[in-house]
Amino acid sequence: MKLNHDCVRDLMLLAEEALDMSNFIRCSNLKLEPYSNQELIYTASKLIEAGFIEGKYSKYIDGDCDTTIRSITWTGHEFLDNIRDDGVWKNTKDKLSDFKSASLSFVSNVASQVLASMINQKLGL
Repeated sequence: MKLNHDCVRDLMLLAEEALDMSNFIRCSNLKLEPYSNQELIYTASKLIEAGFIEGKYSKYIDGDCDTTIRSITWTGHEFLDNIRDDGVWKNTKDKLSDFKSASLSFVSNVASQVLASMINQKLGL
């Protein structure tokens, strides 16, 4: 399955909004258009592997699977801070559109540079 960067962003934003210190998110229960539950479960499992979120991926005897999100890590918050703004996200995707693939850490680095450039323009630097 291919990792969808828009799904990564949307899931991270949803987690940031929905989580607090006393709850968790079960991806199989999520409704986040236009993504399927399988895409959300897969994306969350990869975000756990990448260290962006804390949670657990579970595969059951019957073949079903699920991912539970408990919290966003420091690295996950740094990523969100770089890509939260819609303008930064659009500009980042535009800059990466000529490439067939880019790792999530590379996307985060480009977003950071886009954000820095937009801030520098705003400050007249």
